[in-house]
This record gives sequence, C-alpha cells and structure tokens, in this order.
Amino acid sequence: MGKSIRFTFLSLAMLFSSFSLLSQEFALSGKIVSSDGEPIPFANVVLLSPEAEVIKGAISEENGSFAFNEVPAGSYKIRASFVGFTEYNSPVFSVSSDKVLDDISLEENAESLDEVTVTAKKPVIRREADRIVFNVENSIISSGSTWDILKSTPGVVEKQGSLTVRNQGIQVYLNDRKVELTDFELKGLLEGLGGETIKEIEVIMNPPARYDAEGGPILNIISSQSKFEGYKGSITARGTYGIFPKHYFGTSHFLKGKKVNLFFNYSYNPLKLSHQSDNFINYFNPQGGRDRWVQDFERITNTNAHNANLILDYQVSEKHSLSLSVLGLYSPNEVSANTNRTIVTPAIDDPFGINTNSGIDSEKTNLAIDLQYKITLKKGALSSNLHHTRYNREVAQSLNSDYTDAQGASFSTVRFNSDAIQDIEIYTGGLDYTTTLGSVNFETGAKFSIIDSRSTINFTDIQNDFQNGLSEASNDDFLYDENVFAGYVSFAKDWKKWSAKAGLRAEQTESLGNSLVLNQQVDLNYFEWFPSAFVQYQASENHSWSLDYGRKLDRPRYQDLNPFASFLNENNFNTGNPNLLPSFSNNFNLNYSLKNSYFFDIYFRDNGENILTLPFQDNVNQVLRTERQNALGSKSWGFDFQHARSITKWWYFYTYISIFHEEETFRAVESDNVEYTNEVDGVYLSAYNSFTLSKDKTWTAEASVGYFSNFISASYIQDPTTNVTLGLKKSFWKERATLTVTASDVLGEANALLTSRYLNQDNAYFAVPETQNLRIGFTYNFGNFKLEDNERSIDKNEIDRID
Repeated sequence: MGKSIRFTFLSLAMLFSSFSLLSQEFALSGKIVSSDGEPIPFANVVLLSPEAEVIKGAISEENGSFAFNEVPAGSYKIRASFVGFTEYNSPVFSVSSDKVLDDISLEENAESLDEVTVTAKKPVIRREADRIVFNVENSIISSGSTWDILKSTPGVVEKQGSLTVRNQGIQVYLNDRKVELTDFELKGLLEGLGGETIKEIEVIMNPPARYDAEGGPILNIISSQSKFEGYKGSITARGTYGIFPKHYFGTSHFLKGKKVNLFFNYSYNPLKLSHQSDNFINYFNPQGGRDRWVQDFERITNTNAHNANLILDYQVSEKHSLSLSVLGLYSPNEVSANTNRTIVTPAIDDPFGINTNSGIDSEKTNLAIDLQYKITLKKGALSSNLHHTRYNREVAQSLNSDYTDAQGASFSTVRFNSDAIQDIEIYTGGLDYTTTLGSVNFETGAKFSIIDSRSTINFTDIQNDFQNGLSEASNDDFLYDENVFAGYVSFAKDWKKWSAKAGLRAEQTESLGNSLVLNQQVDLNYFEWFPSAFVQYQASENHSWSLDYGRKLDRPRYQDLNPFASFLNENNFNTGNPNLLPSFSNNFNLNYSLKNSYFFDIYFRDNGENILTLPFQDNVNQVLRTERQNALGSKSWGFDFQHARSITKWWYFYTYISIFHEEETFRAVESDNVEYTNEVDGVYLSAYNSFTLSKDKTWTAEASVGYFSNFISASYIQDPTTNVTLGLKKSFWKERATLTVTASDVLGEANALLTSRYLNQDNAYFAVPETQNLRIGFTYNFGNFKLEDNERSIDKNEIDRID
C-alpha cells in the first residue's frame, strides 16, 4: 500500500512538472479622462479577450492612469466605466510589445442625477438541464450572511440547524469545492461569510457524473470573482444566548497579488451546550402488562474548538496554476457531563429509580492537505488533484448508576470505565479534463481513494449485578480498509429550445472490515455503474419543462461499521454494525417552470436498502439498543411548489410548499424478524421575508416561518413543529462594520415528540437542543474589504463518513 501511494504521488508530481511552460509577456498602460480632458480617478478598467472574457482588472489612479503588467502577446479589448459616465468599450487591438494606449475619454451620462439611490434587484431563479440556479448578486437578500441566503434558496429546508432538500442531507460546495465540516461547524462558517460576495447558488438535485456517486443533493455556492489586487481582512465576534452563553471569535485575511493569492482564516469557538431529552419506554412483560420507564436526560458539554484554514494559489503562467489548501481542526478537552434520572414503574412490582452520572472526555484532531494543478487549454482545461487527511479522536467515559427503591434507599450500583481511539488516514487523487467537441461539451476524469481506519475500545472496572446492555460491552480492535477507483464521461449540448446532458460514472470498490478480538471479517468487492441524464425543453420565454434521472450510492460511515457499544446508560446504548452494505438509489424529477418565478416539481426516489438508525427494545431484558441496519426497501415521492418575488423594492418574499410521502421497510429484529413498513404522508410550508428598511440599505431585517405536519426518521414519526425566526442587521462605518441580532425558535415550537410504536415496540423521546436563543454578532472589515477572495474548502467525499 505504501509503495503504491508513493508511486502515485511521484507520478503525478512528474506530470505537474512536465506541464510547466512560460510565455512572453508585456506591459499595457493608458489613462482615463473626461470629455474635457480631466483625469478620472478610481474608474474600473477591465482587460478582455476578443470574446469578452475577463482577463484582468484595474482601478485608475488619482491622475487617471492605469496599467496591466505581464500581458501575454495576443488580441484584446478594453472596457472602462465610472459612475455618472457612459461605459466605454474599445475595438480589438493587438499586443506584441510594451504598449501605451491613447487616452480613453468617458462621456458624461446626461441622464445621471445629482443624487443616486441604489436599489437592490430581485433575486433571479433559472432552471438548467441538471440544476436550479438562484442568482442573488446585488439582490435584497445578499445583505445577509451566506447561511441566510441558503435558507431562502429554492427547495432548501432548515431543521434544527441542518440543511435538507426533500428530507435528505445535503452537501455544500463553495466554488465547486466541497466544504468538509459537521452541520454545526458548517453553520458557523456560513454565518460568518458575507452574502455580498455571493453570485449565485446552484441546487443540484441529481448531481451529474463528474461528482462522486456517493452523496445527496448539492448546494454549490458560487462567489463573485475579483480581478483586482489588494488586501482585505475581517474580525468577527458572536455571542449566542440560550440556556448557556456561547461565543465565537474569528479572523480572516486575504492578499491578492499578480501571481499569488493567499487566504488565511482562524476561529476559536468556546461553547457550553445543553441538550435535554425526555425518553419514554413501555416494555411488554410476560404477564401481558407494561413496565413503564421514564427517563429525564441532560447533557452539558464544554468545548474549545480551534479551526484554521490556509489557501495558497500560485499562477505559474497565464495558463498554469497551482493551489495548496490546508485545513486544520483541533478540539482538545471536550468534556460532557451526563445526568439521567430514570423512574421505573412495573406493572406488578414496586417502582424504583436509577440515577446515572456519566462523564465523557474527548480530544479530536483533523488535518487535511489538498494540492491541485490546473492547465487552461485553448478549448477547455486539465486539472489534477492530490489529497491527504489525518483524523484522530480519543474518548474516555466513566459511568456510575445508583439503584434506589421507592423510599430512596440504595440497593445496587452499576459502573464501568472505557477508552476508545479512532485513527483514519485518507489518500485521494484525480484527473479531470473538459473540452468542446464541435458544439458538444465533453468532460471526463478519473479518481482513486484509499482509506485506512483503525478503532479500538477497552472496558475496565465493570461492576454489574443485572442482566442489561453491559453484556455488549466487549473490548475490540477493528480495522477497516477501503479502496475506490472511479472514472466518468459526460456530454452536454444545447439547441434552440432543447438542452440535454448525459453522463456515466463507474466505481470499483474493495473493502475489508476485520474485528481482531471477535475474529470476524467482512470482505466486499463490487463494481457499479452510475448513469445520469437531463433533458430540458424551453417551450417559450415563460414556459419550461425538464426531466432528469440519476443513480446514486450511500456507503456506511466508518463509525457505523465499528461493532462497538457506546452507552447512555447500561439500559440504553448504541452499537455499530460491520455487516452494513452500501445502498443504491434511483432518483427521478419532472419539473415545470412558469415565467421563471413559479416552479412545480414532481419527484420519485427509490432509496433501495438505505442505511437506517433503528431503536429496538428488548422486552425480556428491558434494554433499548439502537443499531444501524440496511432497510429492506425505502421510497419517497412528492410534489413541490416554489415561488419567489420582490413584492416591492424593499420586500423580498419566498415560499416553498411540499406535499410528500415517505416510507421505510425494515426487519424488526425484536419482533420475530418480521418485515415492517413505517410510512407517513406530510406537508411542509415555509415563508421567508427579507426587508430593506432604509434607503441606503444599512438597515435590513428578516422574518421566516417553517411548519412540518410530521416527518419520518427510520421507525420514528415526529409530531408537528413550527419554527419562527426574526433577525435585524445594521451596517455602518461605510459598510466596514455590521451588527446583527437574531432570535431563533421564537415560539419554542421547533422541537417535538418522536414516537416509535409498532408490533411489540413502544418508545418515544422528546429532544430539546438549544434551538431557542438570541444571537448577537459583530463583524469589522478592514483593507480593501470589497475584494472577493479565494476561500474554499477541500473536496473530499470520503471525509463525510468520519463522524
């Protein structure tokens, strides 16, 4: 394995070096003046190709002069503009040596007013063959954060801090680079990323062949690109006040030079979190009655997470570029204190209580390094990528349960200690090539992934006088290796009214799970095809139809494969399943759009044997075991309606209505292994409002409401929920500073009871994370803060399966 990795790295490094070439470059300069010959400072000057592709940009100096350095020989155009003047566009000219242009004279716009009020345009939604594009640049909602924009993106639903599309988890990309963070970390990142830098959001329900076969819908955030050199930075502080105060401190710095772009971000996030839940279990006893267990659980967690991200882009030459990304996460001394009070009321015997105290200490580190080399060709581009991730997590737990009778007297004790370690190494590499074949856009590429994971757990000091879940508390050393080799091709073509895209991806997977202590091995080797197809018909300017299909894959997360037991208490625990299999889904969408404002979608998903997290109550030993299991079948279908519009120049409104059916069929292992189907018919209603409260747009506000009639989660069905959020934002100091205040879950109805009740199973829980809170944030920008940066994250699908 080690030799093959070194050989791959060496081969690709040699490939990079062979691509290096230099071209002769010259200086191009000029001057911007008014019609009476006066210099115009701070005018925008853009160097264009003959096809109007942006090459470089500059801003004129105090004397009106501008300059472009290192301009390769060739043909170009110049575009110059300034507020109050008519835009200038030059004819095509050639550059074969250092060149000074004649003065560029801008004509004053006779229609310009002494006082200009800038009004944000309404966001524009357009449907392409394989995605919906939500253009928000310079719109009303761009005054919020990127998180605010995603929440108002067509088809996106926020549920308890996570973003979903049609009840599926999503993948977030930034400029086609995957953001590899947990839901909680992702929200913090996007809340600190200003929406004014965002050009558009792509909603890709069925990702085409160039994306990994694994994963759900994609939200791709496209930022505006700056051609101007300079430096900018920002500092952000945020406080969230719910049950406990939580704080966030971050700083970002970006430097753009002629050949080098440098971005650095660091954040420190000390948190004190509360998670409460009430659990209800009715165990069926042999006498025909029910023994009722009521558990009152609270977890208080203190964390001190450090995140750092360094990105270095180097323009080797006009057509060759090199990018290095380093992402680091260090979370030391994460401490959780769990208390669990259980009242047991048997149908026959006297009631008794169980008081459980559990402490969990953990430490997590994650270092990811990504190297990309890109060559811009005359017709297309060739890029290669290498990546390495090193992940480590150590967890120590101590648990003590005290059993008391109805009078409060102690009659028994259960306790244990455990230590667990997980180490994961990931290596990936790939090549991607895009070009045009006549009028057809062509893409192809290949990728390899090598994953090496080891997990150990040891239980000590076990004291137990009962028959309960501690019988599952066995030591283990679990090794997991996985190799994936993939390749794809894709074709796309546009006609006058039709557009089509088709792709095919192939993936060969080899995996081996080995439990050294249990002496169990699971060896999988499979080759699969993943076709995708997209067709769109633009009947007229106001009417558009589209149909798409894609086959996708869901691999087990590394944590789910470990056959370890982790305990809430000795009667309630989770266990992994090394026998989990990958699942395959088929997704169909039929869409119609009216005037690019009203969208109607009908969808159907056959999710196959997707991986479920299922609770099973053992009525004999009276324990609740939550395990991962492949479903026997899973289907979803529904109808979505979306509408977005600017009601006035200061009021933007978006609504999303979804009527859906979800069903999961699984094997009820505690009910004689019979097949059981859990299903639900539901509706989701959402309304988002964004308001610009002042003419200068320095005061903005938002109000949103979301309602779920119910929804399904494996064997659970959740009761209705309503979530109301209100926000206010003020920018000042010439937009260098912003102050935001947001109230979440205003009505306190965002959480609800989840019930699993069928056959001989009857349990429920009501979880209450800190959804109801008040958040106050402050951001200060310095330097040339209106530059767009090269911020992005590392595109590695395999990391998704770590947590």
